[in-house]
Amino acid sequence: MPTLARPAILHPENIVTNQDMLSFLDNLHHDAPHKQQAFKMIKNSAIEKRHMILPLEQILTLQDFGERGAIYELQAREMACQAAKTALEQALLKPKDITMVVVTSCTGFMMPSLTACLINDLDLPATTIQLPIAQLGCVAGASAINRATEHCKASKRNNVLIVALETSSLCFHRSADRLQDFITDSLFGDGAAAVVMRADNDCSGFHVTHNQSCFMRDTEAYIQYTLTDSGFKFSLDKDVMHSISKAAPHIDEFITSNAHKKPNELDFYIFHTGGRRIQDEVTRCLALSDEALTHSRACLRETGNTSSVAVIDVLARQFSQRSSMEQGILAAFGPGFTTEMALGYWQ
Repeated sequence: MPTLARPAILHPENIVTNQDMLSFLDNLHHDAPHKQQAFKMIKNSAIEKRHMILPLEQILTLQDFGERGAIYELQAREMACQAAKTALEQALLKPKDITMVVVTSCTGFMMPSLTACLINDLDLPATTIQLPIAQLGCVAGASAINRATEHCKASKRNNVLIVALETSSLCFHRSADRLQDFITDSLFGDGAAAVVMRADNDCSGFHVTHNQSCFMRDTEAYIQYTLTDSGFKFSLDKDVMHSISKAAPHIDEFITSNAHKKPNELDFYIFHTGGRRIQDEVTRCLALSDEALTHSRACLRETGNTSSVAVIDVLARQFSQRSSMEQGILAAFGPGFTTEMALGYWQ
């Protein structure tokens, strides 16, 4: 069965604390009518710091889509390649062993895709299958893992390189002053992650036995991008806070049907970071203990929400404490509203 090896996680060197962001937004939108309400929510976000590819002062100067795109292409290619090389080493594989490369990124655009760049930069085989995922946001990391699972189940010779790359800071707009803009500006961070899924089972890690996707109808407004002349403009509807209670029954059924256990009987939980409210809702709706999402909460506290990178980051944090044959779930949520789930054992 397919196994996820130890991931490689990479964060840019520019660190922004919660207080830095509060001061930044206060200077930029001093007279915003909802500023105090927003600041109270930001202080309660449980985020201590995040990483960004540019200093805050430079982000403030960003102009049109072209400028943002040029920065994205330069940074994305460099970070993706660095993380991928480490992930291959940790999976005990060579570039020639890869049969498929999946890249998730919703915060920039390139064509040819970053998948093509990785084939060139890493000297992957010319027969490597490419799967770029650009429009699934935070759920994309889990989606990539599930698509890799399906590819690896087709042949024991298949190995998939997954790279998640997000530069959410490039989506910042200085004129955006809605309450939701303040919240999202203080929530998302930049980073890259890479992980290899091996079909031959010859490595330690998360051994995936079952996977499932779940789409919630008529929830497209929950998480959206608007395309503007100056780049992607992110929109987060307040109804997204009710999404977990709707998704939880599907997660419960997935676990019960395949693990023959209740959700709170599993040994570990790999949930993407979301936000503090989302994590609290996952814990409440699935009747989990306060400690169940320890790694997800630590990831949020230390890096913010890094979108598709986050679930792979949380996976990486499991490697220091898991024991063989422990059973757990990996899951993430994103636009659509979409849930991706993978169930398996630690090996």
